[in-house]
Amino acid sequence: MLLPTPIILIIHQPRQAADYSSILEKTGAKVHAVTSFEEANELLSFIHPDLILLAAQMPEGDGRLYCQQIRATVVQPRPVLVLLHASSDVNERISAFRYGADDVLGDPIDKNELAIRVLAHLRRRQEEMSNPLSQLPGPNLIRRMLEQCMVSDKPWSAMSIDLNKIRVYNETYGDLAGDQLIKALGAVLTDVADDDDFVGHIEADDFFMIVKPDNPERKAEKICQQFDSISRRFYPKGDIERGYLISTGRGGIRRRIPLISIAIGIVSSTKRRYQSYVDVLTSARDYRYLSKQYSGSTWVTDSMPQPQPDDDLEEEVGTSSGHQSRILVVEPDGPMALLLQDSLTLEGYVVQVTSSADDALELARHEHPDLILLESNLSDRQMDGWSLCRTLKDDEELKSIWLVMATSHPDQSLALEAGADLYLPKPFDMPSLINEISTLLRSSLKMRG
Repeated sequence: MLLPTPIILIIHQPRQAADYSSILEKTGAKVHAVTSFEEANELLSFIHPDLILLAAQMPEGDGRLYCQQIRATVVQPRPVLVLLHASSDVNERISAFRYGADDVLGDPIDKNELAIRVLAHLRRRQEEMSNPLSQLPGPNLIRRMLEQCMVSDKPWSAMSIDLNKIRVYNETYGDLAGDQLIKALGAVLTDVADDDDFVGHIEADDFFMIVKPDNPERKAEKICQQFDSISRRFYPKGDIERGYLISTGRGGIRRRIPLISIAIGIVSSTKRRYQSYVDVLTSARDYRYLSKQYSGSTWVTDSMPQPQPDDDLEEEVGTSSGHQSRILVVEPDGPMALLLQDSLTLEGYVVQVTSSADDALELARHEHPDLILLESNLSDRQMDGWSLCRTLKDDEELKSIWLVMATSHPDQSLALEAGADLYLPKPFDMPSLINEISTLLRSSLKMRG
């Protein structure tokens, strides 16, 4: 797997700087050699070295004081400071550590010893910059890798990857189980990556890859397939058979939550010129968010035509984009039906009311509302609320309608198994109901299979 090229800055007399530079370049590092602290300061304004190798004594000053200066002025992650000291006096070397050096070596030093010691420091630095859960490169190494890609003349593609519904998974099975799932995703990404690909782990379930731009979609599809094939091992048999989780919120509200899936956003340097590594991360993340509109594990790339954003998304759902969301209320209790109609109308929705499941089915077929709010207890009619739920979910043209079951029936799992997207136990708090409805309708662009 590809890693960022380490950067080393050498500060020494001209001859020694050239000699040490020649030795360390053979380690695969990018080496910058200067002969004064002033030159080093200028260079540090635009490079971020992993390690600084400097002489203890320079014509212009003391290397120990320069170590002290670097510690005080360079922001994290600070480079490793290795001081080359000609003196073999133990007290002199101890003094160098007190001034801030991370290591003190002899000067001159055997070239093989120098190379091995520097490589050991770079290895340790890489470990410190890796995510502790997955051991993959963390945010600082991701930044370094992106910055190197952006100044290279080689094209590349970047992929932002995370898990859908990981929060609910953690709430259901615990953080330890969630960590195991995240580690499994990291293992899948590492397995799919080629030798010249980069895999990084930003935080939690947020991963990042840099790959060749010839066919990143094929790699994304392989990631989705491999993860889907192993993710079922992280669920009890009953949840797999049911096909969803049940999330419990405030006030006893239950939701059907799909099983864990992957969202991937892909951007390419061949499509646009990026100004900074943050620009790349943000753009890839935006496409990842677009992929969450679809069900299951999927990816979206910047080479695909994208829908125009809704300029009125921040307005009330009932009236965004000039469209009033339609709600069908199926409620046998007259006063409750009137209360729901008035409350939802005040929120800007177009509301129809019926007390019959049979009438509701006909209205759904002809009017196709965005959401149906229904009571299960419709037993005095030909069809009850449970049957209506199942019928709507079995109909290809109607199954995308959001179904909210607001009922006094004590078995919330029965409502969700019947096909309801949300279960609210009666009596419920009206503001909570309105908030839940608003949340569902804001997700109405989601495509459900």
